[in-house]
Amino acid sequence: MVSSLALLAGLSVSALAQQGWSRAQSIRQNGQEATVNAVYYDGDLVWVVGAGGLVARSDDEGRSFQEMDLGVSSGLNDVFGRKDDLWIVGDEGAIFLSTDGGRSFVKSLGNTRSGRSAQAEPPRDYYSVQFIDEETGFIVGDEGLILASNDGGVSWREQRSGTTAQLFHLSFQGKRGWVVGTGGAILHTDDWGRNWYPQTSGTTDDLNRVYFVTEKVGIVTGDNGALLRTDNGGATWERVALKTREPLFGISFIDRKTGWVVGHNGRVIRTYDGGVTWVEQESGTKTDLFAVSFRKNNGFAIGKGGLVMRYYEKR
Repeated sequence: MVSSLALLAGLSVSALAQQGWSRAQSIRQNGQEATVNAVYYDGDLVWVVGAGGLVARSDDEGRSFQEMDLGVSSGLNDVFGRKDDLWIVGDEGAIFLSTDGGRSFVKSLGNTRSGRSAQAEPPRDYYSVQFIDEETGFIVGDEGLILASNDGGVSWREQRSGTTAQLFHLSFQGKRGWVVGTGGAILHTDDWGRNWYPQTSGTTDDLNRVYFVTEKVGIVTGDNGALLRTDNGGATWERVALKTREPLFGISFIDRKTGWVVGHNGRVIRTYDGGVTWVEQESGTKTDLFAVSFRKNNGFAIGKGGLVMRYYEKR
C-alpha cells in the first residue's frame, strides 16, 4: 500500500537545481516530525526508513515522498539496494525483502538466538544490512549479532562474532568484511564471515559507520569526532585529525578518492584523496545528520526531524 506522506513546505524546482547542499523536504508522519534513520539513493529513487515502521520513496529527486505500509510499527534502521532487490532491517528482528524494485515487500525469516527458544527470548534489533552479490548478504545488530544469507535474504543463519557489543554497521569487499560497534569494536573476516576476528581501533568511542573503498583502504566514523582510516585492511587504524568533537555518522563514496561524511550539527566533510585529508563543506543546516548516500554528482542526507538534504554538483 502506498500513500502520500505529509510534508512541510516543498522545495522549488529552481532550488533543487542549485549546486551544493539544499533542503529537499522535512518529512512528517502522522502529523508529527518523522524520525528517519537511513537513506539509500540509486541514482533514480531515494529511499528513507525510520521510526514507527516508516518506509518512503521519492522518484522526483526528493521533491515529494510516498509512504509504503509494511504493516509494522517498530523502528526501521537501514535500507540497502542492489539492482531490483531491496532489503530493509529494523528493531524486533524486522527483515523485509523486495525483488521488484520496491513495489512490494515480503517479510524475511531471521535467525533466533543460538541454542535458545524463540518464545523464551525477544528478537534482537538489527541495525545494518549489506549484500555483496545477488545471493550473499549480512546483517548486524544487538549483542554481537551477525547474520548471513546465501539465498538473497529469504533465510538467515547466525555467525559467531565473539563479542557482545552492539554492532551498528558493516562493509564488505568481496570475501573480506568489517563490522563496527560500541566501545571501539571493529571485527574483520577474510572468509565470507565464517570466522570473525577483532581489530584494534585505538579508541573506546562508539563507532557508527564503516566503509571500505578497496580491500585495503577503509574509513570508520564514531562519537567524539572519531574518524579512523586504514590502508592495510585494518591491521592498523589511524585517527584523522579533525577540529570537531561532535559525533560523525554516515559515509558515502562515489569512487576510490571522493567521499563524504555527515554528523551532528549539520557537519559535512569531504575527501578528494581516499580519506587521507578532509575539508569542511557548507551544508546550510545546523540539524544533526545521520546518513548520506551518493551516486555520481548527486547525493542525499537525512537528519533529525525528518530532514532530507540534497546535494547537486554540475560536472
